Amino acid sequence: MNRKAEREAWTAFVENQAAGASAPMRPTSINFTVECKPAPQGSMSGVAITRDDGSPGTIFKADNKRTHPYRNQVGFEALRARAAAGVHDVFAPAETPVRLGLTFFFSRPKSAPKSRVYPVVKPDYDKLARSTTDALTGILYADDCQVVSCEINKFYGEPERVQISAAIVKDY
Repeated sequence: MNRKAEREAWTAFVENQAAGASAPMRPTSINFTVECKPAPQGSMSGVAITRDDGSPGTIFKADNKRTHPYRNQVGFEALRARAAAGVHDVFAPAETPVRLGLTFFFSRPKSAPKSRVYPVVKPDYDKLARSTTDALTGILYADDCQVVSCEINKFYGEPERVQISAAIVKDY
């Protein structure tokens, strides 16, 4: 959804509210796909610095150079999916439990034996999940501590991508 369409949808919503119409139901789940090679969070390394006022400080940098562009792309696609669902603020407000589904697809290397069905090689699923959940913070949920359940899968498949589903947990 582009900005013009989003603005028109919001204007229509405000006009309907002013006319006394009931608000449309808020969606309870969002599903989308990000077509790019998934990147793990990796480790962070700290570099000592001296601030402008002379006090010591530390700058933390991710070891994996692909993490930042991956997180940006996941965040952008999450914003698009959220807008398409008609949500113009955080999908799951603070203290709302969220269930995530993350399915990562990687290209099968030509050197991989045919007997290998699953990508039982790096990157680790937990580091993939960490980079993805961090990218969704502030877009699908206020804080990643709201994720109370997460199903993570790794498969071979083309194109390389991650399929993301987020649902608000109702049975709490």
